[in-house]
Amino acid sequence: MKIAHVVTYISSDGAFGGPVTVARAHCAALAELGHEVSLLAASDIDRPKRLVVDGYEEVLFPARRFSSKLGFAGMHSPELRSHLKDRARHFDVAHIHLARDMVTLPAAHQFQRDRVPYFAQPHGMIDGSKHPLAPIVDSLMTKRLLEGAQNVFCLTRNEEAEIRALCESASIARIANGVQIAPLPSYGDREQEVLFLARLHPRKRAQAFVHMAELLAPDYPSLQFSVVGPDEGDGSAVRMLIDRIGSPAIQIEDGLRPEDARSRLHAARVYVLPSVGEIFPMTMLEAFAAGTPTVCTDSLGIAEAARNYGAALVTDGSPEQLAEAVRSVLDSDQVAEQLRQGAHDYLLSELDIKDVALGLERLYQDARQSNG
Repeated sequence: MKIAHVVTYISSDGAFGGPVTVARAHCAALAELGHEVSLLAASDIDRPKRLVVDGYEEVLFPARRFSSKLGFAGMHSPELRSHLKDRARHFDVAHIHLARDMVTLPAAHQFQRDRVPYFAQPHGMIDGSKHPLAPIVDSLMTKRLLEGAQNVFCLTRNEEAEIRALCESASIARIANGVQIAPLPSYGDREQEVLFLARLHPRKRAQAFVHMAELLAPDYPSLQFSVVGPDEGDGSAVRMLIDRIGSPAIQIEDGLRPEDARSRLHAARVYVLPSVGEIFPMTMLEAFAAGTPTVCTDSLGIAEAARNYGAALVTDGSPEQLAEAVRSVLDSDQVAEQLRQGAHDYLLSELDIKDVALGLERLYQDARQSNG
């Protein structure tokens, strides 16, 4: 099959986060199954760019902004829209990593207009937003495109409820995120680093990580606490907090290329994600795959499963509980190994990208056949 995936934005600093990681993993696994796969996105470039990555084609187009106040929702790509106007009908099926933005919504509209079966995967980005523009966008585009999708892929019951509230008639299918699984990496030679690796968005709560580091740093003089990620609104506040604390053990860095981010996860002693309200954070799955003991909060969509498998230490998100959890990993090799093994078991049981790709392949084939 000729398969198109569309995601909002791909950049060298990984600013758009998890949806890009998921889209790339899908594309690589589907290409391995023998399909002709293209991933299309807006990007921080001046002219269209085409490259082959992991057996699939990545086609990037210049991103333009019509509003700096709307973040990614204020972004569009006329070149991508023109490309799809000419090429959408050449694909057998499309998979849109859908958000309320002017990249993926017009892309889904083009596939719908050209009668190409398409699937929508919102990654928790289409929710009960209180933004005053959300109802307008939903009435004009979002609801109709959800209704027209072969399936809307939801990660959790909560996300399914959000989609049902917006579009009761949507055909919802459950899907899991997945990662490439390898043997459990070594741990004894890790750096003395506790790592936050995510976008600096208020939802990610990097400031809670910094407060946690302030509690722990005096007791672990050889340990480094690192905040790493592109600024998505919280960067200045995090930097000011670090400067106020004044500890050389706490540092902040810009976002990394995906391959460098993976290397950093493999080198860390503990990964901490204090975010709230996220559905299925991909950095947690990548930390699991890296064999890095992980600390998270109980508001995540995968918190219950992570707790059941013993894959992560689940906290209420307060700096005090985060610190207590990190301390238990640092002070006990047994705790660290139990978390590493629990995470590996979770990946093997439920989150293998090969199984995800086989499920997508079946759905794509059914849609293609029913479309004639």
